[in-house]
Amino acid sequence: MKTFNLSQSYPTQDIRKHTSFLTISLSACLLAAGLILLLLPEINSQSNIDILRMVAGSLMVCIAVYLLVFRARYQAYAGTGSMVCKKSLTFSKEQFQGLKKYLADYCDLPAMSREEPQLYLLIVHSKDNQYAAFQLLTYSSFLYKPVTELCCLKGEKASTFMKNLHTSHGFLH
Repeated sequence: MKTFNLSQSYPTQDIRKHTSFLTISLSACLLAAGLILLLLPEINSQSNIDILRMVAGSLMVCIAVYLLVFRARYQAYAGTGSMVCKKSLTFSKEQFQGLKKYLADYCDLPAMSREEPQLYLLIVHSKDNQYAAFQLLTYSSFLYKPVTELCCLKGEKASTFMKNLHTSHGFLH
């Protein structure tokens, strides 16, 4: 059986793609304003205002297209619709005992071999802290390999986990 690898994809049962209608409406307004600036008739052939108007219009159109293509859809926690962030923390093997004690309430950690130089705690969490999924990974042969199974927390457990992670490791949202 293949172990889920959080570094390659999101848990599909909890995270869905959402459409940002605010971004789409902002893009439509920018696109309309940019096209109006581009299509206005020439004011004065001796003035630099026309070139400034054309550059501003072109810039507005480019920003609108960028927002529509790359920012209109985002990953969100299915329960609350809150945007999802992906963060990682690096730990040396000397820090493993402290990490093991911290994560013991949430998942089982296996015994680590001596040759593992670093561990990566990969965390996917919602901005409202109602969802957190984490997995401990190690880096070898140019790949992140899972050390633990994926652990998903919801509601108060996720909020407590994120708060404790923030206070103990300086993790910022």
